[in-house]
Amino acid sequence: MIAIILNSCGNRNFIELKDNVASVEKSILQVDSIFRKFDDSVSLVFVKDNQLNINQTNYNNFNSLTQEQVPELGHLDSSDWQLLKTNLTLLQRNNIIGFSSTRYGFTRFIYKDEPGEAYMNRYIALDNGNLSLDHTGYKLLDRKSNLVLFSGR
Repeated sequence: MIAIILNSCGNRNFIELKDNVASVEKSILQVDSIFRKFDDSVSLVFVKDNQLNINQTNYNNFNSLTQEQVPELGHLDSSDWQLLKTNLTLLQRNNIIGFSSTRYGFTRFIYKDEPGEAYMNRYIALDNGNLSLDHTGYKLLDRKSNLVLFSGR
């Protein structure tokens, strides 16, 4: 009986997506590319419950936000803004709700966030053949195609 309950909630140690892996990989790649255009002061971006959060600033109603309402995104062109919104919506649908850079040279995407589990976060990163978790303190949990799931430290 307990196994049935655990399986119905989903297992955070495996990558489970609503969209196909190729679509999620493409979205992560595009978001990462746009994120690299952000100012260095932008360290953490969340989209959860239809709210965009950048660092500590909350921008309500993500779906109706305009680029002009978000100063951190002011230097992006309109096509980047639309691409970002489209991809963040797809990622959110797949339980990927935030992202930040790491000191190891890759962007980590927060996966299946659970309140109160700050030290047990799950992250997804895109591995195009050069991602190494050695000496990072992260633990590899799962892989699907080029998506790698790992646990926080």
